[in-house]
Amino acid sequence: MGPLELISDGRSVKIGGPRERVVLAALALRVNRVTSFAQLMEAVWDDDPPLTARGQIQSSVSALRRLFTDCGLPEAIKTHASGYLLNLSDDDLDSERFSKLVATAHQQIAERRTADAAATLRMALSLWRGPAMDGVQSDHVARAASVLDDGRLTATEERLRLDLELGRHEELVSELLTLLTENPWRERLYGFLMLALYRCGRQTDALDVCRRARAVLANEMGIEPNQELRGLEQAILNRDPSLDSPSDAGSRGTGEHVACPRQLPSSIADFIGRDDHLAEIKRILTDEQTDAARYAVPVIAISGRGAVGKSALALRAAHELAESYLDGHIYADLRGLTGGNATSALLARFLRALGVESVLPDDLAERIEMFRSRVAGKRLLMVLDDVTSEEQVLPVLPGSPRCAVVVTSRARLAGVPGAHWIDVDTFDDATSMEMLARIVGWPRLKAEPEAAAQLVTYCGGLPLALRIAGARLASRPQWRIAELTRRLKSEVRRLDELSHRGLEVRSSIALTYRSLPEQAQRLFRLCALIKAPDFPGWTAAALLNTDLRQAEDALERLVDVQMLDTKVGEDGQLRYSVHDLIRVYAQECLTESETAEERDAALRRMLGARLALAERAHRKEFGGDYTILHGSEPRLDLAEWDTHDLIGCPMKWLDNERAALVSSVRQAAEAGMDELCWDLALTLMSLFEIKGYTDDWRETSELAHAAAVRAGNRVGIAAMLYSLGTLHMTQNHLADADHSFTSALEIFEAENNLHGQALVVRNAAFIDSTWARFGTMLARYNSALVKMRAVGDLIGEVHILTSMAKFRVDEGEFDEADRMLSGALALCGQAGYERGVTHVQTSLSELYLATGQLGLARRALNDVLRTAREIGNRVGEAHALYGLGVVRRREGRMDSAEATLAHALSVAEGVGDRILVGQARHMLGDIAIARADYATAGKHIEQAMWLFEELGMLLWQAKALILLSEVHDDAGENELMKADLEQARCLLAGIGAKQSDRLLRQLDEARSALVPESSRG
Repeated sequence: MGPLELISDGRSVKIGGPRERVVLAALALRVNRVTSFAQLMEAVWDDDPPLTARGQIQSSVSALRRLFTDCGLPEAIKTHASGYLLNLSDDDLDSERFSKLVATAHQQIAERRTADAAATLRMALSLWRGPAMDGVQSDHVARAASVLDDGRLTATEERLRLDLELGRHEELVSELLTLLTENPWRERLYGFLMLALYRCGRQTDALDVCRRARAVLANEMGIEPNQELRGLEQAILNRDPSLDSPSDAGSRGTGEHVACPRQLPSSIADFIGRDDHLAEIKRILTDEQTDAARYAVPVIAISGRGAVGKSALALRAAHELAESYLDGHIYADLRGLTGGNATSALLARFLRALGVESVLPDDLAERIEMFRSRVAGKRLLMVLDDVTSEEQVLPVLPGSPRCAVVVTSRARLAGVPGAHWIDVDTFDDATSMEMLARIVGWPRLKAEPEAAAQLVTYCGGLPLALRIAGARLASRPQWRIAELTRRLKSEVRRLDELSHRGLEVRSSIALTYRSLPEQAQRLFRLCALIKAPDFPGWTAAALLNTDLRQAEDALERLVDVQMLDTKVGEDGQLRYSVHDLIRVYAQECLTESETAEERDAALRRMLGARLALAERAHRKEFGGDYTILHGSEPRLDLAEWDTHDLIGCPMKWLDNERAALVSSVRQAAEAGMDELCWDLALTLMSLFEIKGYTDDWRETSELAHAAAVRAGNRVGIAAMLYSLGTLHMTQNHLADADHSFTSALEIFEAENNLHGQALVVRNAAFIDSTWARFGTMLARYNSALVKMRAVGDLIGEVHILTSMAKFRVDEGEFDEADRMLSGALALCGQAGYERGVTHVQTSLSELYLATGQLGLARRALNDVLRTAREIGNRVGEAHALYGLGVVRRREGRMDSAEATLAHALSVAEGVGDRILVGQARHMLGDIAIARADYATAGKHIEQAMWLFEELGMLLWQAKALILLSEVHDDAGENELMKADLEQARCLLAGIGAKQSDRLLRQLDEARSALVPESSRG
């Protein structure tokens, strides 16, 4: 949003020549989406690319990759079959940050948070440094960038509308004049300027603006101003009251009233961000009461964690309502005041403030009666701050409904009858930034935007933390913001740094902690061991080494005092989380109160529980410990837990717990728990494979592998080599997979681990099949099958039988394939592995297709597709779509086949299945040939060829060459056609399988057709 720049560590990095700048701009305009070669060539050369265009694009991308690597982003640009993808987070790209802030502003507008929305839009617009992609020499980029520029102007107009609504008309006149000079055809800007001028008392100038708008639009565009402008002109002529500023319309009288007492402390000057809460409080205390509520004193109960700004909100509301309560305002800070004597002393204070000079009765009940008699019929406002229990509130509630009470508490005081609850949460980033700006000024924040954003993150949206951080910066004008963020970076010292001249975050949290019973205090400390974003209730049972009921009681105590947050997960279960600054305090308490042995034991229980539950989820899904290895780490005993209710649907449970499970692998690695680490990482492999979570798969396997290497855990090393090899295989990095499997097999054989050998050999055989090494493949599958049967892995047998059946189908051995698939189905039933049936159905569909049973093939693939979508298996979805596309091609339904295969291609590209990408393009090329669209066919087949060659898929490479020969034949390129067929012959000659022999016979027939009859013999 401005000149194209690449910023790293606060410095601008030289991008390169004009071509590199255009390529980067084109990729950035389609961030996180594939930009095709055609689009890149159009951006660089418009409609006239040179013959070397593709090579020049690749060279430019290589140069850009080096730049991103130097900036610490080596994976920023990813290669796809059709082009490249710029992979950046929302915070890495200014246009994405802008869009995110604008979306936040729209949400705030919907929530009627006008001031917040205006501030958010200002922050979004401050990201702009000039016209989008300024200086990039490309008509294509300029056209795309114009959309960004239009979005900027639209956001500006919306911000102006909000500012007018907030009564800031005087500030806007000069800005609107400038904007209209630059954008004379934007009718909304004319309307805004007219309204701003009118509200400034400049009616004549406002009408003159309308006349100028009419002249510009008529002369330049030949149109009249729209109805909105014409209506506004008429309203200005009539001095319509609806045009008055909201601030003018809402002004109140300032008459003086004598009232006693006036005990409210002053409100803070930098109060911000609670407009909705303020409006709700004022509405409740000023609206006419219903008949039911007319005789009860209205009570506002503000709850929230320590340091979140409850007291600030209560006092601001009290001050804004002061004129409605002319008989006085009384205030008390109840922190630490408990028991009957404290209540009696508090009532004495209130009575004296209300003018009682006589001797007060000693009896508490009599003092309560005296207080209620004294305030009867009065308009009195009472603020009770930092209440800890209902017992502090109930005795001092007035009896008169003309009074009002505002209570703040860290816990929800459910025992206060009729209370209207206001739950106060932390600030969002935009509000946090605006609060800091009020303390230190926007120029200082804008000078260090990244450090300011980090500071907001460290403060966690707590107003007290933000106020302390801002005060420290304000008192040290020579400090850079980065200096304070550096100090806050260390969690060990963060609470020490968030202290300034009597303000302290730690003491606020400590007050709540000390009020808890012992069991809840211990759970609070142990929560510091949880590194996941959130956690379910059973985690507390594991940490405390107690049953679920006791753990839930302790959790609820922490929730009551806002030391834990709650939300309902996607599975409907309650989940808990700890605010970052509260977690820091919990870590301090943990270190002080628990020995290293106690901390280690609690961590092992928690991680052991997650392993035990993940293991049960796997068993429930697969019917037993199939296709998995386990280590010797002790599991937490779950005998007293209802694991059915905890797990429910196994794959959904694993998905919901994914973040916590990945965090557990990380923690186990850091703690040196190598056996638990690799066991859990391998148990998670099935989830990652089905859902396509390759980043989590890689991270957990690499962490567990490193932990096993450090500990010399050879089985763990082999298990993780197997996992990493499977990941490489899934991503079609077959050479890397083959290397990992070879290393894993050597260790499993040395350790005499038969199950590990079976798993590795099974997967290595798949690589052989891809590389058309069918003899080796069959030997390995047979060897793996024997081992699977020896260890009783029924589902491992299923996988092998279905893979071998596929080969038998390709070889034309249909009876043998049918026998194998029938056996696989029987094994799925024996294990109770329902989802495995869909795996077998995929192979059955290929058998049906090969034997001409297209209806059966279609029904089987539709079942597979439905199941894949239900569980979110994107890889399975892509394969089912591909199979359906092939079926529809065979049925002659070309349009449907093409659409289905295009969808399969898109999904396959999304999950990175390059084998399937190549096969889908091959079939799309075949359809294009059938339609005599040889140009389209050539594009698809050449891309498929490139993939097959890269992956070493000789058989498919030969198939693609045979199709390509038809394209060259149509073009009259006989030499190229002959070369295609000869190359295909060379590839097929060394395979030695029935399917390759069939293709060779077809080639011989084609060759005979090419040779003139007179030259034969």
